[in-house]
Amino acid sequence: MTIEPQDAEAALDAIEEDIELRRADPDVLMLKLATVLLSLQGDSVHRPRVHRLMGVVHNRLKLDREALRELREAKALAEAATPPNFRELAKVGRETAVVYAWRGDDKAAAAELLPALAFASLGGDEREVAKIIAEFGRVELGAQRFGSVARLFRHLVAQGANSKLSAREAQRIRINLCQALNRLGSHDEVLQHVAGLRADLPEGERRLHFLTRLEEARAFGGLSRFDDAERALLDAEALLPEKDSAFERSEFLQAVTELQEIKGGPPAVKSLDHLIGEYAEQHLVVREAVARRALANALFKLGENDRARAALAQGLRTALQHDLVEMADEIRADMLKSAGAEHLEELAEAIDLIGGGTAIERRFIRLKRLGKGGAGEVYCAIDLNDGQHVALKKVDLRGQAADQRPALISTIKTEYAAAGKLDDPRFARVLDLRMAPGGALYIVQRYVEGPTLREVYASGAAPTRLLALLAGTAEALIVLHDRGIVHRDLKPENVIVMRDSRGGETPVLIDLGIALVAGRPDELKQFGTQHYVAPEQVAGQAVDARADVYALGHMIAEVWGGKLPSHSALGMLWHKETPDEMPRALGEMVGDMLEADPARRLSDLEAIATVLRVQSRQMAQG
Repeated sequence: MTIEPQDAEAALDAIEEDIELRRADPDVLMLKLATVLLSLQGDSVHRPRVHRLMGVVHNRLKLDREALRELREAKALAEAATPPNFRELAKVGRETAVVYAWRGDDKAAAAELLPALAFASLGGDEREVAKIIAEFGRVELGAQRFGSVARLFRHLVAQGANSKLSAREAQRIRINLCQALNRLGSHDEVLQHVAGLRADLPEGERRLHFLTRLEEARAFGGLSRFDDAERALLDAEALLPEKDSAFERSEFLQAVTELQEIKGGPPAVKSLDHLIGEYAEQHLVVREAVARRALANALFKLGENDRARAALAQGLRTALQHDLVEMADEIRADMLKSAGAEHLEELAEAIDLIGGGTAIERRFIRLKRLGKGGAGEVYCAIDLNDGQHVALKKVDLRGQAADQRPALISTIKTEYAAAGKLDDPRFARVLDLRMAPGGALYIVQRYVEGPTLREVYASGAAPTRLLALLAGTAEALIVLHDRGIVHRDLKPENVIVMRDSRGGETPVLIDLGIALVAGRPDELKQFGTQHYVAPEQVAGQAVDARADVYALGHMIAEVWGGKLPSHSALGMLWHKETPDEMPRALGEMVGDMLEADPARRLSDLEAIATVLRVQSRQMAQG
């Protein structure tokens, strides 16, 4: 059945009123709108309005992409009308701004409101002009320009009946003024406005009562009247709709979190973690980034600096992923302020080796020290360019004679180029190479989270687990050697045990920054780690994959020896043949792996990996 134009208009008037007063379930409203749309002729003048209202309802359902799609359709239809439907175009622009503002994109929202204001003026819709001005104030509120917002809303409140706004819209503006005043610290004035609102609001205006209670709680919290603030929050919670509302749940959680922030301590951290999860689930990226900054602030107050910087780094990544440049800069400023000069590394001189070098300055915030070995110190750091955690290795060349440095740097360049091309999850990829003005070399590598194999040893892990990890290490070395690269500093500290999404374990080789291209003169032989270094490497002879096999042999023996064994002690580990000692097959293999002469040394890593896995399974079976 086709709805007559006057019937369609009446139906849409009723739906729009239900939407504005929030007195109907969004799913029910969407069904009604779909029914109207199906009943209209293709060229009906009501089609733009239907699509606009569907966009509004989609936004209420937190389906922002679908909302924008419907609003774009409404805009196209209104523009195509003869003459253009300026009144509808104004409303579409305002509702589009609402979607962008909720997503936190205040720039896009403001860009929609300017033409909407022009369309409303052309259409002679004074009420819509007033609504657009009020919406602009809300955008400014979201952009945290509280001083200008307070002036704007004061003016609108003072205008009162002359603003052409409905009573409900005028009450919303009074609440918006309270929101701005709370952010400006004018809490006593807010409580005065709240008292008036509570007296004036009709009983059925659940949402406006809800928002009023939230601002009352904020004002009490700002005045350190925490008991009163919590009572206001309880009142607000009682006004939440029975059916879950993403909008109102987030608004409530935000107010709860702000109160916890004022009070401080672990409850603030717990509330903020919960709020961040809510925002991430709803894809509210700006709100998520802001909440992460608040979380970092709470963690800094508790002295949990590493967690605080991790929260800022995640916020920076979120901002960059969504092209929120200003937010990213603000987070970087937070990170620099919190780190202090002693934790900042500024590296401007790049070494262009594989086409990826750049003269752009890279700045890093150093966090915890990961280790110190023959090749230098390694820190976990945050790259301020992209917010990613990296392993930042410092190789100090100042102790080398001036005439030796060129050869050292040449070797490092070659090795870096090879390691930088190695894109495999079993290796911490080299990302960049930088020289500091003082002569230190910095190698930037992918940071891998997890315990080192040494830490797994120390935890008392069963030999079956350790043998499986060592088999994985052998298999990773096969890939490395196939690329013509020798690790040359293999040791338990340079193997990270990473867990995958299914709970499995994968050994990841780190510290490839000075890995050697097989067959090259070893200019960096002094950077190996004692005990694991093969005899030929110590002697400065040509080094190949067999040097890594030698180091792996020591690592296997450590599972039983508890310390690096001498050759005589190695024999004692398995000749007793008791359940607690190294099985004879493994002992013989390790002995062959530790041959001093590389020509006599066992070098078949595939066979080594197979023996390790077979032995692990046999031991697991008892």
